[in-house]
This record gives sequence, C-alpha cells and structure tokens, in this order.
Amino acid sequence: MRAEQRHTKHTPKARRATDPRDAAMRVLARHAERMPDLSPVDPDTAGMDPRDAALCHAVIDASLRRWFTLSYLIEQAAGRDIRDTEPRMQAALVAGAAQLLLFDRIPDHAAIDETVEWAKRRIRPGAAGMVNAVLRRIAGVRGEVIPDWQDRPDAIPLSGGDALTLREIRLPEDPTYRLVIACSLPGGLLESWSSLGADLRSLALHTLIHPPTVCLTADDPGIGDDPRFIPHDTPGHSVFIGERSELGRALQEHPRIWVQDAAASGVVSGLEPGGETVVVDLCAGRGTKTRQLLRAFPHARIVAAEVDADRMDALRHAFKDEPRVEVAHAEHLAERGAGWADLVLADVPCSNSGVLARRTEARYRVRSVAMDRMLSTQREILGSARAMLRPGGRLVYSTCSLEREENQDQAAWAAHELGLALERERAILPAGEPGGPDSAYRDGSYAAELRA
Repeated sequence: MRAEQRHTKHTPKARRATDPRDAAMRVLARHAERMPDLSPVDPDTAGMDPRDAALCHAVIDASLRRWFTLSYLIEQAAGRDIRDTEPRMQAALVAGAAQLLLFDRIPDHAAIDETVEWAKRRIRPGAAGMVNAVLRRIAGVRGEVIPDWQDRPDAIPLSGGDALTLREIRLPEDPTYRLVIACSLPGGLLESWSSLGADLRSLALHTLIHPPTVCLTADDPGIGDDPRFIPHDTPGHSVFIGERSELGRALQEHPRIWVQDAAASGVVSGLEPGGETVVVDLCAGRGTKTRQLLRAFPHARIVAAEVDADRMDALRHAFKDEPRVEVAHAEHLAERGAGWADLVLADVPCSNSGVLARRTEARYRVRSVAMDRMLSTQREILGSARAMLRPGGRLVYSTCSLEREENQDQAAWAAHELGLALERERAILPAGEPGGPDSAYRDGSYAAELRA
C-alpha cells in the first residue's frame, strides 16, 4: 500500500461516495484561492463514517503535499496550466490526479466519475467535459511502481520510498528544477536550503514523509515494556506504533510522556539550569515545552503565556493540578513591568520550514510575502521578551524553521538592537527519507541563547 493512502481503505458506496471528495475539494478550492499564502483548513467531516473521513483527509494531504507535482503532470499530459482556471477547477483536477497517481486502492472510474460529478454540481455543467478529458489523460500516464526513484526524469518519488514511473512524460532535465517538481517545493526554498551544508535531495525528499508519532519518554523508564512504543534514534524518545485511535489511551496510561519530536524537545533539553526562579514560556501553545521547563527548572515558577483563547483554556486544563504553573495572557505580561523574569523562552511563530512533512500547506508560503510579516512578528516577540528579563537573565529564541532570516539573522538582530549577548546557537536539520525507519525521523529546529 502506498504511503499516500496507508491510513485509507475505501470502497465507494452508492449514496455517500461523493461525500469525502466533496469535503476535500471544497477545502482544496479555498487553498487554490489563497495559493501560496496558505493556512490550515479543517474539512467538514461531520456525519461521515471513519473510512470516509480518512479518505477526505488523505485526498487533502496528498493534493497539497504534491500540488506542484500534480499541476506539472496535468500541464504536460493535457496542455493546461491549472493556474489559468478558476479555484474549483484547480481543486477538481488536482484532487482527481492525486487519486489516480498516488492512491492504489481507488479504482480509476471512482476517482474520475465522482470528480466529474462534483464539477457539474460545484463548478458549472460545461466543466465536467474538461475534467473528464484531463483526468483520463492523467490515468494514461501512470506507469508501474518501482522500488526507488533514483532521480529518474520519467518517474516521481512516493511517500513510501518507492516511485511511480510515467508514460510519455518527463520531469525537467535540470536537476534542481526536477527536484522542485518531484517534491513539490518552491525553487526559492531549495535555493535557501542550498546554503545549509546538507544534502539538498535528502531535505527535499524528507518533506514527502508521512511523519510517525514521536514521544518524549525519558521520564518513563517502563515505556520499553509497552509494545505500542519502539525506541527512537534520539535517546529519551520513542515512536508510537499502535493504532492511531489508541494513542489517547496510551498517553493516559503513561502520564509522564507526551507527543514531542526530538528536534522540538532539544530546545529545552539543551538548557543548563542556572538557579532561575521565574521562567516564562512566552508562546506556550499546548504546553509541551512548559512541561519540559517544569522538569528542567524544578525550583522555578513557570509562566505559560498565550494569546489564543482556546490554547489558554487547554493550558489551564493541562496544568490545573500544577501549582508552579501560572497561565497568563501574553499581551498582559507588560503590565507587570520590566525585569522580572530570569529566563524567557520565545518559541515564536515561524514559517515551519523545518516541519514541512507535518505542515503540508506551509511549503508554498515559506518564501512568499508571508515571510516578511512573520519576521516582523518575531521581532515584536523578541522585544517583549527582552523587556521581561532581569539583568543577567537569559532569552531563548527558537523556531521550527530552517531559514537564516528567521534564525541566525534574528538572533543577530536581537543581540545588536536589544543589547543582548549571543552565547549559543543550535540548529537541528530534519532527518529521515521516504521508506526509512520511523525511528530515524526527526523535524528541524533552531535555538539561540542570549544573555541580558
């Protein structure tokens, strides 16, 4: 079974066959309107059975993960640049092509017929003929599955490590442009990554992986006796290999562990305690790093700050029995005055370019105008964090990005503009390729320690 469909086993049904595709293509049409500045959009799967909901999510994921790849193949096979068509047409063509090329348990007639019917209802009656013609040509270019891509111009890599050969279509001859199309990544992103000193092909292929569930398990020595977990290559971490529906129960049975990638956990685990009594988690999110800070700084009061109301509620629930954690609105911290924190962790919003395997929609916006907005937000947060620090206190700036503008350049700006001393930087590159062991998977991250 191909990785693009490893959670999906779908048999079309008479009345409900279009439901998951309808929900998926509605979401994809919204993405087509906003391309490349995309944000996560949840499909409406209310009332669907689990298999249909799984199909819906799988079609969205595969379509977004390979939007450039599929668009290129559509243009080559049918002579149509989908950027010249309306968003709903783009959604129909990409979703249909994804099912034909990236799923091995959906019959061609189901993928084509249901997409054509959707085009009649959601676009216009005349759109059905175009969708039918294009998707039938796409079905005709599908060749055999081979064990490895090996940069072949007559094949595309798949998420499981194998590759799909193509009939009468070739990817670009230029190796870099071929990688752009094969892995569905903007050329500017690969140009940026070429300065990282890592294998560009490996970084690009990494973004095609369906990531495993990695947990921080260092505080639970008994985790090795649970067959639902296997050791990760990074000490203190394990990979959950049980059924997805069992994850919640497993975490309840092991309350001292939680889901957290090794690159993310390294931001806090790399810190040396220095007698801090007040530690601020300035962008606490759901509290994974707050949990780490509790254990790394056993004598400190932890202030978990957020601006999102739902996340604040989740934080309050997660730490309701922990007297050392205070949940606060980040925008109200300035009211406490200046110089009251010993350490501030600013795990800032970023482009997510180190976690593109998880954030499929993020790959297209990384080098877009959204980057400028993100850089400005990051500097505002750095300024707020600096104001809280006592003399001699530490500011830990972190991202899940690979981009110099968000990482080293921001740390240098903070040192120069905010009067801080840059003491240490740590960059972790993503690891793992399609078809590799789950235990080798790792996201990318960056952290800098600055002293007031």
